[in-house]
Amino acid sequence: MLQFEFILPLLPWLLILLAWMVIIALASYFNLEKYNIEVGPFMLFARTEKFNNLLNRIGRWHPRAWRYIWSGFIGVAFFFSLFGFYSLSSNVWEFVKEITGQAASPGPVAPLIPGITMSFEFFLMILIPLIVSIIVHELAHGIAARADQIPVKSSGLFFFIIFFGAFVEPDEEYVKTKSARSQRARLYASGSGANLTLALLVIVFATLIVVPVPSGVYIQGIESGSSADGILTSGMIITGMNGTSIHSVLDLQAFMADAQPGDLIIVTVFGETQIPLNIGSRPYNESIAYIGIFIQDYFPLHYPFSLLGSVETIRFQESLFWFFTITLSLGIINLLPIPPLDGDRLWKELIDKTISMERKSGKVLLWFLRIAALSILAINIIFTIIMPGLLGIFFR
Repeated sequence: MLQFEFILPLLPWLLILLAWMVIIALASYFNLEKYNIEVGPFMLFARTEKFNNLLNRIGRWHPRAWRYIWSGFIGVAFFFSLFGFYSLSSNVWEFVKEITGQAASPGPVAPLIPGITMSFEFFLMILIPLIVSIIVHELAHGIAARADQIPVKSSGLFFFIIFFGAFVEPDEEYVKTKSARSQRARLYASGSGANLTLALLVIVFATLIVVPVPSGVYIQGIESGSSADGILTSGMIITGMNGTSIHSVLDLQAFMADAQPGDLIIVTVFGETQIPLNIGSRPYNESIAYIGIFIQDYFPLHYPFSLLGSVETIRFQESLFWFFTITLSLGIINLLPIPPLDGDRLWKELIDKTISMERKSGKVLLWFLRIAALSILAINIIFTIIMPGLLGIFFR
């Protein structure tokens, strides 16, 4: 039984391994390379001329306008590259303050590995935002290349283990030997620029559809054995207690501060249904009134999104939040000077223009930036996964 419990978390990965073995066998048997499908260990590339033609049509449609857009993104790219340094460094400092006993709330920084750094259920929720972000990133590279008449060798779809998206492969030899510095900078800045623009559009969309004022308290979950267990259910919206309007978590906390264990209250949910509930007490302090619910503010949506149920509304808002977080993170991380990311190529072009990569000082500066960026990113990932035990050895 213990062996089965140990294997159970690995079962999805075993199924994925089996699926890839089948894919590799089918690729070999049917000779998929003649259909421009290349299959390797846990990787699949499906190249298509139609995607190349699409990139060419979009990139050659008002190419001067595209060049202005991508040129504007160059300055933005360097700003967010520096912001990435600042954000990751601040996050490390918050980790240190947390370990030394000071108040802090560092954000997690870790690779998205289903079953390891996140659950498979959570991965499925963010899968569509992740795919869209990758496709937008690669599409922007392709458009920038064609707007500057840089050849695109191939494009299409890729699969890597359980991740998939689009890819665009500009002619690297042409880029290195025949393109101007401005063309290369536009090409490198375009992908992250598109991600940052997409993140901005998500914010604008959320602002337009989400009512900025909470209209109740959403019940995320019920503590087993509490007074609310079996009376209230997850997904309910509390809008009143004993005739007192409840618009936010602060309103509910203010009401509970005056309540006593054993009081009978009438909980109004969804603005109309009234449910009697006997207030319980906290397990560690029987003098404090306690219902036993996990809650958050409920922000409704404007019509027609308001037709969604309460649970669907919360899930939709969570999806928007992760859409914004993923595409913004993808854009910023990609701008760090870490080979082979676009940020490394942008910094190399800047250093070559101002100092020259032929000089030792230029090479030293680039490698300093690379080591600093890689180190600060690695420290964030290590602290997220291994903390809090690691730093506690040094700061206690």
